[in-house]
Amino acid sequence: MRPQWIVICILFFAFAAFAQDNSGSITGVVTDQDGAVVSGAPIQAKNLKTGMLYKTVSSATGSYTLEKLPAGSYELANPVIGLNYRKENVVVQASQTLRVDIRAVDNSLNTVGEDRAFFTGLASPHSTPNGPTPRTADSKPDLSGVWWEPRVVDLGEATVLPWAAALMKERAANLGKDGLRARCLPTATTLLGRLGVNRLVQTPSLLIILTEADVPGFREIFLDGRGHPKDLDPTWTGHSIGRWEGDTLVVDTVGFNDKSWLSDLPGQATPHTEMLHVVSRFRRPDLGHLETEVTFEDPGTFTKPFKMKVISDLAPNEDVGEWICNENNQDLEHLVGR
Repeated sequence: MRPQWIVICILFFAFAAFAQDNSGSITGVVTDQDGAVVSGAPIQAKNLKTGMLYKTVSSATGSYTLEKLPAGSYELANPVIGLNYRKENVVVQASQTLRVDIRAVDNSLNTVGEDRAFFTGLASPHSTPNGPTPRTADSKPDLSGVWWEPRVVDLGEATVLPWAAALMKERAANLGKDGLRARCLPTATTLLGRLGVNRLVQTPSLLIILTEADVPGFREIFLDGRGHPKDLDPTWTGHSIGRWEGDTLVVDTVGFNDKSWLSDLPGQATPHTEMLHVVSRFRRPDLGHLETEVTFEDPGTFTKPFKMKVISDLAPNEDVGEWICNENNQDLEHLVGR
């Protein structure tokens, strides 16, 4: 071997060793407050310097591992409704594995039968019937059916402007006491409700979404070729129009007011402005699953657009139940913050 190639090889392996030594990992087990393991829980580590997000999912035994993390400080989170865990300043050192067991504590007040297991059960995969994608008379995928609440596949990474970061920090410090759900106000800027089931009713000119656990409880997506009206009055749920791109239904939603939150969980209470623009792409790859990719764009809040991906499982034996938010609402007197 020529001497110059020997030098190049030495430099290459030295660089590779340095790169390997400059990263570490986080590992542990996810349990609930009773000590039961939590499988399928999304775990994410956010580098506090670069903002990069690293993700994994807990195994059937509750174990998780985040590998190849550049040395530095991280925010470790388990963003699951009903089992919300968040720890800041988790320091990862080069060539070391840090053990962090996640004990997800129930942070919600609910009626009997709607404890943390209820919420995590909603967000877990369900058994679904097998079969091909059903189609309408004009050969479009038929999205109709009752669907379990969407479970997150990719939460995305929202990088917010300083004013939004300050407001999110304030809301988290106050334990989300100004949360909209406790006041029976709309909580979802996305088309599918985050709690309970959703029923989709598709016609050639209109898609209706009936939501079990949110107000006003329905969304209209116009498929008749119309555009957005001029001079839209800002509303909680905006104005939605859809078009087909092959087997994907693309829904464009604008006209939001600035009152809703992108998530009403403490620590994730992301605000937005009236410039919010949401694009939802629906696919039904088979009989039992509905995939949705949602793109959020708001130059008044985010430094750049970001996407999240969710999957809903078909719930053929479920119906959209009645949900009267104001009835026996006892949350407000307990929401005092700090």
